[in-house]
Amino acid sequence: MRIINIVAALSGLSALLMLVASHHIFAGDPEVSFIYMAAATQLSAATAGLAIANRTGRLNLIAGALLLGGATVFAGTIYLGAFHLPSIHALAPIGGAAVLLGWLTLAFTKPG
Repeated sequence: MRIINIVAALSGLSALLMLVASHHIFAGDPEVSFIYMAAATQLSAATAGLAIANRTGRLNLIAGALLLGGATVFAGTIYLGAFHLPSIHALAPIGGAAVLLGWLTLAFTKPG
């Protein structure tokens, strides 16, 4: 589960960096609300990922992968769009669905 820990920490770091960047780059821009939403999703997934990293079991690994992978796809797509960089907008709902499935999977895992 070391990889979950690493990815979760990096996800939290990138979400915080995007919040700082959005404050300085997008102040007053309507795009900033999308960045806030993406960062909130990414931060919550990162927090869950750090908690899951201390667990064992396949279902915990699946939940962590869905949460962190989905949050990365969801937030990444929104971040790219906010900076007017090429992105595939259809990936955002797929990433969001993966996050939802990750939380649902987490509900059925064993803590510890």
